[in-house]
Amino acid sequence: VFAKSFGFPVKCRTTCTTTRRPAAHLSATQGNIHRDKMQYNVPPVYGLQQQQTPPMGYPSSGYGLYAPGGNSQLPAGIVQPLAGQLLMHPPEVVVAAPPEKLGFLAKMARTGTAMVAPSSVNANAGIEVDPALVFTGRFLGGIRDDIKRRAPFYVSDWTDALTSDNRSQSLASVIFLFFACISPALTFGLLYQELTDGQMGIVETLLSTGISGVLYAIFSGQPIAIVGATGPEYAYTVVTWNLCKQMNIPFLAGRLWQGLWTSLFTVLLAGFDLCYLMKYVTRFTEEIFASFITMTFILGAFLNVLKLYDDTSSIGRARAFGGTLLVLGTFQMATSLKTIKAGNTLNPSLRAMLSNYGVVIAIFVFSILNYVFKDLKMATLDVPTEFAPTYIEPHTLKARSWIVNPMGSPEQPMQGWAIGFTALPALGLTLLGYMDQNVSTLIVNRKDHMLKKGPAYHLDLMVCGVFLYPICAFFGLPFPHASTVPCLIHLISLSTRETVHMEGGGTTTRVTSVIEGARTTNMLIHLLILLSLLFTSVLQLIPKTVLYGVFLFMGVGSIAGNELFDRLHLFCIWVTKDYPQYEYTKNVALWTMHSFTLFQVAMLAILYVTTLISDLSIAFPFFIGALVPIRWAMARVWSPEDLKWLDA
Repeated sequence: VFAKSFGFPVKCRTTCTTTRRPAAHLSATQGNIHRDKMQYNVPPVYGLQQQQTPPMGYPSSGYGLYAPGGNSQLPAGIVQPLAGQLLMHPPEVVVAAPPEKLGFLAKMARTGTAMVAPSSVNANAGIEVDPALVFTGRFLGGIRDDIKRRAPFYVSDWTDALTSDNRSQSLASVIFLFFACISPALTFGLLYQELTDGQMGIVETLLSTGISGVLYAIFSGQPIAIVGATGPEYAYTVVTWNLCKQMNIPFLAGRLWQGLWTSLFTVLLAGFDLCYLMKYVTRFTEEIFASFITMTFILGAFLNVLKLYDDTSSIGRARAFGGTLLVLGTFQMATSLKTIKAGNTLNPSLRAMLSNYGVVIAIFVFSILNYVFKDLKMATLDVPTEFAPTYIEPHTLKARSWIVNPMGSPEQPMQGWAIGFTALPALGLTLLGYMDQNVSTLIVNRKDHMLKKGPAYHLDLMVCGVFLYPICAFFGLPFPHASTVPCLIHLISLSTRETVHMEGGGTTTRVTSVIEGARTTNMLIHLLILLSLLFTSVLQLIPKTVLYGVFLFMGVGSIAGNELFDRLHLFCIWVTKDYPQYEYTKNVALWTMHSFTLFQVAMLAILYVTTLISDLSIAFPFFIGALVPIRWAMARVWSPEDLKWLDA
C-alpha cells in the first residue's frame, strides 16, 4: 500500500483484500494488506514480501525500505505521505521499490520532506531513534527543524512555571537547584584554583555558571538542561594546564585561543547537522561516560583528602584528621537527609524539605562546626573580598584584567605557532563538549521522562558555540557544558511521579507529568548564582574539606540509575534466583550478561587511565568517541537479541 501511494507499479503474488482506513492509518496483519476493498498483485521482485529474519542489526518488530537483492536499508522507515501517522504492526514486511524510484525516496529523506516516524528504530543500537536526530542534509537544517519544533512552545516555556498549579513546585525547584548548582560550582572552583595556581578560581566558576545559565535559558531549545562546570571538563583542563606548562604557552591566552577554535568547530558541528550522529550513541556509551563522571567525583574527593596527610607535623596530622571528619560528616549528613524523604520520621512536608535542602544543611552544619574548632585553622575557601578575578599579577600585585590578552603578557608572550597549536587540544575539547552536552540532553529527553515539547540538540550545541565558549574564553572562565547530574535533578524537581510495583517484588517509580516551563526556573537559578558573588565574605567561611564531602556526595549520588552499577551489584548476589527482576536478568543468559558488564568496566578503566597518563591524556575525548564503533563491533560477540536487552 505504501508503494502504491507513491505510484509504484504494484502487483500481488497472491490476492490481497484491502480496506481504506481514515487518516492514512495502515495495518498489516498476517501478510494481508487492506485498502478500499481492492485487489493488487505483488510480483516476486518488487513489492511486499514477508521478512522472517530481518537483516543483521535491525529490529524484528519494525518495517523498513530495502533494496531488492540486498539488506541495505533506505532512508527513514515508513514515512508520512498523508496527514496521519502510519500505524505499523508485525509481522515484518519488506517494501522494495524499483531502482528508478529509490532516488526519489532518498531525496525526500535528505530534504526533510519525509519524516521518520517516532517509532523508527536505531539499527545499530536496538533502541528508538529520536526524530530530532535525523540527518537533513541541509546546512543549518537541523537547527531550523529544532526552531520549528520548539518555537510554538517558547512563550509557555516561560509561563508554565508561573501558573497557580505549578508555582509552588517551581519555586521549590529554583531554591533547591540554586544550592544544588552552587555547591558543585564552589567545589570545581576550588579544584580549578588549586590546579591553575589561582589563574581560575571560585569567582570565575560562579561567573561562568551564572552567565552561561542565563544565556542558555534564553536561547536554548531544551531549557531543562543545566549548564555548568563538569567532571570531564575539569579533567581536560588538567590536560590543557599540563600541556601549556610543557610547551611554555601562557595558560589563559592559550585557553582563549583554544576556546575560539572550539567555538568554530562547535558551530560547524551544529551547522552541518552532525548531532544526528548521537543516534548511534547507545546506553553502552552513556553508562561508561556517566561512570567516568562518577569516578571523577569520588576519586577526586579521596585524592584531595589524602593530600591533607602530606603535612606530618602534629598540627598537620590534627588538621588532616579533622578535615577527614568534615568530609565524611558532610557526605553522611547530605546522604541521610536525601533519603529521609522515603522514611516515616517526622511529617511528609518536613521530610521533603530536609531532603531537598540536605546538601545545604550539611554545608551549613559542618561550616559551623569548623568555626567552633577554629584553633585547628583548617583551610577555607580563598575568595576575593571584592568582585575581581582570582589571579594576582606577580609584577603589579593587583588582580588581572577581566579581559584576557590574546597575545599573552610581556613576561610570557603568545607565540604565533602556539595559536595554531591550540587547535589540537581544541579538537579534543570540541569532542568532549559535543559528548558532554549531547549525552546529558539525550538522558533528559529519554522517552520515559514523558516530555512533550521535543528536544533541540543542534540548537543547544549552537548556543554553546556562538555564546558560551567565546564569552568564557575572553573572560578567562571555565567552559560550561550541560551537566548530567544537575540536569537530572532539575528534571526530577519538576516531575510528578507515581510508585509502580515490579514483577517479582519491589517497586519503582515512573513519571506522570512534568512542568516543562523550565526557562523561568533555569533563569532564576542562575541569576541567584550571579547574586551570590556579592556575598563572597560568607563563602570565605566554608572549609575546603566540606566541599570535598559534597564532591563525594555527588559522585555516590550519580550511581543511581546507571545500569552498569546495577549489573556490577549482581556479582555480589550469590544466588541467582535472588536477582532483581530487571528485563536483562529475565531474558539474557548469566555469562552473557556478566561478560558484557566486564567489557564495559574494561572500557571505563582504559578511559580513566588515559586521563592519568600525560602523554595520552589529550586523547581521552577521542576514546569516548571511539566507544561508538567499538559498540558496533560488539555485535560480532553478543547476539542482537542479547544486545537488545542489555543496551536498550
